[in-house]
Amino acid sequence: MAAAVLPFLRVGGMKLFRTESSEWSDRVALRAPTLLKRMLLAYIVLTLLCAAIYQLNGMSLFNAINHALTTVATGGYSTSDASFGQFSSHAILWTGIVFMLSGAIPFVLYVRMMKEHSARVFIDRQIMALLGILTTLVLLVAGYRMLTSGTGLAEAVTHAAFNLVSVVTTTGYASDDYGQWGTFVVAIFLFATFVGGCSGSTSGGIKIFRLQLCMLVIRDQISRAVHPNRVIVRKYNNVVINGEIQDSLVAYLFLLACSIVVFTLVLTALGLDLVTSVSGAATALMNVGPGLGDTIGPAGNFASLPDAAKWVLCLGMVMGRLEFMAIIVPFTSGFWRQ
Repeated sequence: MAAAVLPFLRVGGMKLFRTESSEWSDRVALRAPTLLKRMLLAYIVLTLLCAAIYQLNGMSLFNAINHALTTVATGGYSTSDASFGQFSSHAILWTGIVFMLSGAIPFVLYVRMMKEHSARVFIDRQIMALLGILTTLVLLVAGYRMLTSGTGLAEAVTHAAFNLVSVVTTTGYASDDYGQWGTFVVAIFLFATFVGGCSGSTSGGIKIFRLQLCMLVIRDQISRAVHPNRVIVRKYNNVVINGEIQDSLVAYLFLLACSIVVFTLVLTALGLDLVTSVSGAATALMNVGPGLGDTIGPAGNFASLPDAAKWVLCLGMVMGRLEFMAIIVPFTSGFWRQ
């Protein structure tokens, strides 16, 4: 909502929006007076639909409403310390998967769907990449569990899909303690913490479009090494990527890397072990929820951490949610003089 409202304030909001989103070219949507209403309508409809399907699949009305509110919002709070481990129904888990994904795709696409009355708008580069990444990770984790622990196909795929979608979309639910699935799986979940959903969604993380831009830069650097005189025009969704967007990508990744290092060092200085410190810094900055290890892993919580560590993680969550620049830019005098 901030990204949608700031442009109307005429205090540098458009610049901030264009550097923090893959929708920098969609200025028509920003001028549309019905944008915010339609985004809100999409959010409400998805939440009500999620609650209804949860209840149909066996949740109590209380649980259905509470979990719907934190599924589409990719907020992750549950009514039990066991999170989704309190539900044995695979139908409930797959409902959660579908609606976590619905919150992780650009809400601008829901607005376009209302305008164009076509679901073809969801054939989007970001969405395809998100689904591709998730499918690959689910197959890796499910296959590993089937080979190492003899877990059945349906069980392995369902829990792998639910927990990976939860982490990648930064929802933070858990249906099982995936910290006990083996070090290979734990490593996958650690890296999945950084992926995030699509830009313009309720998800945190690096965001799919930034990862895609990184791949474009790497591809072009390889091409330039082979053909030094070649003129390369970078495009994303058929729109030319200007220098401002590329600069913001480098700045974001650099600030993220620096923040991970600083927060990890501070947490270790406060007495936390290395796994808790690294995963705690990552999960806070990426707004995921559970970390790794016995303390803050999917079967644990942050209650036993010292107060100082909690304040550090609070700062990390705010910085990660506002994506660094959104915190720094408003505190500069030039921002308000634009």
